[in-house]
Amino acid sequence: MKLLLRGILLFLLYIIPLSAQYSWELKQFGSSLGNPIVVQHDNSDIVYYGASATVYKSWNRGESFTAYGTLIPGANKIKNIILSRKDTATCLVAFDAGIDKIVKTTNNGQTWRVVADNLSFSYFGIPTTPDPQHPDTIYTMSNSNFMRSTDFGETWTTLATVAGFGTPCDIEVMPDSSEVILIGDNGTGIFKSIDAGFTWTQVFNTTGEIPTIATDKINNGVVWATRWGGGGGFLKSIDYGTTWTPITFFNGQNMWGVDVNPFDSDFIITGKYSGGSIYFSKDGGNSWSNTSIGGSNYAVYIVDSMTVFAAQSTGFYKLTSPWFIPVELTSFNALVNDNIVELHWETSTEINNYGFEIEKSFDSEKFFQIGFVSGYGTSTEKHSYSFYETISSKTYYRLKQTDYNGAFKYSSIVEAEPFLPSDYKLNQNYPNPFNPSTTISFELPEEAMYSIKIFSMLGEELNLLSNGKLQAGKHEINFSASSVNGGLPSGNYIVSLQASGANGKVFYKTIKISLIK
Repeated sequence: MKLLLRGILLFLLYIIPLSAQYSWELKQFGSSLGNPIVVQHDNSDIVYYGASATVYKSWNRGESFTAYGTLIPGANKIKNIILSRKDTATCLVAFDAGIDKIVKTTNNGQTWRVVADNLSFSYFGIPTTPDPQHPDTIYTMSNSNFMRSTDFGETWTTLATVAGFGTPCDIEVMPDSSEVILIGDNGTGIFKSIDAGFTWTQVFNTTGEIPTIATDKINNGVVWATRWGGGGGFLKSIDYGTTWTPITFFNGQNMWGVDVNPFDSDFIITGKYSGGSIYFSKDGGNSWSNTSIGGSNYAVYIVDSMTVFAAQSTGFYKLTSPWFIPVELTSFNALVNDNIVELHWETSTEINNYGFEIEKSFDSEKFFQIGFVSGYGTSTEKHSYSFYETISSKTYYRLKQTDYNGAFKYSSIVEAEPFLPSDYKLNQNYPNPFNPSTTISFELPEEAMYSIKIFSMLGEELNLLSNGKLQAGKHEINFSASSVNGGLPSGNYIVSLQASGANGKVFYKTIKISLIK
């Protein structure tokens, strides 16, 4: 069964034409430029999209959006958005407004403050980018002036005026080397810096535009770039952008957006500016398949192998798939150690798997959620999961496996029953002798009030270690001799347990413990 499903998965991903698998759905109307899509780094369910003067926010992977804060004063076309990795309420937005600007919010878009003014971006460009290794360092360009901020946009310094440069289209910092930066230009080609932006060399010449550059996050030095005008096309570099090779499939086509799957560098996507086409490769660019989409392409964005977005002239689109293969759950069981239950399950394949809701019941009929464990999206690898909980009576569990599109299914039900002692018991501490700490364990056959105290060998009470009400089961407390009266001296001491259950009968027992320093 495992090999069969894995074979079906590979067949669907690599053999069936992508145009038969996928379709694009318009999720948010809006007119944008550049690349106005960004996903929160620590939660890929949260997606931002900029259109006109509004930033929109989605909490469900781009299925639906609401306005994020207030309109950006004076904005005409939002070019791109950079989220702070330190504070989720903070972001930068670059936009076209005749006189272009960069604004910043620190309160989830309730107010916007201009941090860079009197700029000139290329009309279609993506004018700002962060350094992946230093996310508070942001780069931008205004005409031929290359600028840097090291305080997430608060202040800016001009590092260089790039000779021969026209207007910026895209800036990319290599993910494994902050010193290497590439710029795609409108009208001249691609420029490269190997000293973090102070000096520049032109590495590719064209009479057209280089709209978008995308770096491979896995294979160091691999870069892709699109061409519009000047013969059009699609380019690849394997030496950090020093030399470029055209992908012949795209010769003569005016291409625009490009992105590489951050988890699978064989998965590449690029958009044709006009004509309603977006192309996919699942084999590192050796072969390509076409999908249809409305409007002109501005940007593409890959979150993972099952979550892909596009910014078009008509709005924000999400890639959807009409086929479905369930997550293959190969095992699900409950292991009980005293009154701690470990739920453990494994998968051999996962398709579009958002995660598992853990549900429990006391009668195997009425279930309620107690936890959630994220899935691996799409994977043909074996994965193991665990979830822990303390129980005091027989409990039933099931998993609710949920896809990113909201579809779900339930696992079989497993049951767990805690160890219930037959009588009250105070066990010998461990270790014994000890210095300075030891563990004292005791057992209660029913819910009971209890107290544990320590005495000298003369019967003098030295400390109340623990007391209260506990469920039936085995329990432990840690005792440190250094915490009593400024530290107990070496010697023998008495620990007592007193407990009483529902019938009021009192249990009392003592043990001798030895402290040796």
